[in-house]
Amino acid sequence: MQEEHAESLALIREQARRLLEDQATPEHLKSLLDAPASFDHHLWGHAVEQGWPSVAISEQSGGLGMGWSGLGVLCEETGRLTASLPLIGNAVAAHALQCAKGTWSTLIEALANGSKIACLALSDSQDSGLATSPSLLASNGVLQGEKALAAFAGVADIALVQAQGEQGNGLYLVDLAHPGVTRQTFNTVDNARAAAVLRFDRVPATLLGGIDLLLNVSSLAALACASEQIGGTQASLDLACDYARERRAFGQQIGSFQGIKHKLAEAYCLLEIAKGCTRDALDAWENGLAQSRQLSAAARIAATKAYDYIAQEGLHIHGGMGVTWEAMPHHHYRRSRSLALELGSIHYWRECLLSEIGLETANHG
Repeated sequence: MQEEHAESLALIREQARRLLEDQATPEHLKSLLDAPASFDHHLWGHAVEQGWPSVAISEQSGGLGMGWSGLGVLCEETGRLTASLPLIGNAVAAHALQCAKGTWSTLIEALANGSKIACLALSDSQDSGLATSPSLLASNGVLQGEKALAAFAGVADIALVQAQGEQGNGLYLVDLAHPGVTRQTFNTVDNARAAAVLRFDRVPATLLGGIDLLLNVSSLAALACASEQIGGTQASLDLACDYARERRAFGQQIGSFQGIKHKLAEAYCLLEIAKGCTRDALDAWENGLAQSRQLSAAARIAATKAYDYIAQEGLHIHGGMGVTWEAMPHHHYRRSRSLALELGSIHYWRECLLSEIGLETANHG
């Protein structure tokens, strides 16, 4: 069974790589950076045709049943080419609906077939992650307030939002077609993410679950994002290594200089740490282990550090060429900054990791 699963994942990776290399060309990606809240409708259409939104969703709910490892493979491949697709939001939203009370089969099916797009509006600021005192309040099933800039909020049909209700923090489902919803877009460092601030003026919402579901949803999204960051890290490292072999200075390849070697070696070590943490977290979720959230936080931290490091150092290795519009390193720098903040900063995830370790220690004490 494991061999069959591994073979299926390899086929998904091969299929995804072919499609993305054909569609997500550098010229096409650059065109998405020109306008705020750009969204690659064309690539999303191809992804829907290939069944990508359904990869992590169970077969009983109309999905392919490849689990979080299947989603991780797709996220790695999109990260490798800095493509932007709302795969994480759809998969995590479907999971939340499966865990919630009520009959959500129709909506889950719409998320699986890509006819609806979900976004995750969990933060009150891009640095804070899940806020302890949310600015979005829920009272009698109605939302009032706003959420920080969220990826794909500019094009999403539904949103999972964190709000402070009568019984504390909860995870709410919101239909973004309601007239009380306002979306505000901004010119950001990475306009291809279709990001927007969501404002709610007495908007009806459905409570899906309390703090436990909220933390699980956040952790799963962070784990999938870590896979995307790993794909970007690998691509950035490959670009830097290739350039270090080609570029010559003082009569020799710049890759022979000790300073360049050290940067590339450090990036490789950070990448391998991130891969190991992510594999451990995936195994924990798919085997129902108690340390799932703890390991997801560790994966998120490791992947953020790795991508941030090589995206920045890759620019330095390329020199002036790295920041030119024609080159790819600036794409990875933009994406590394976006992914590092979308679900809460690395400082937030360190606090999550410490909190989960403390909770585990208390339970075993």
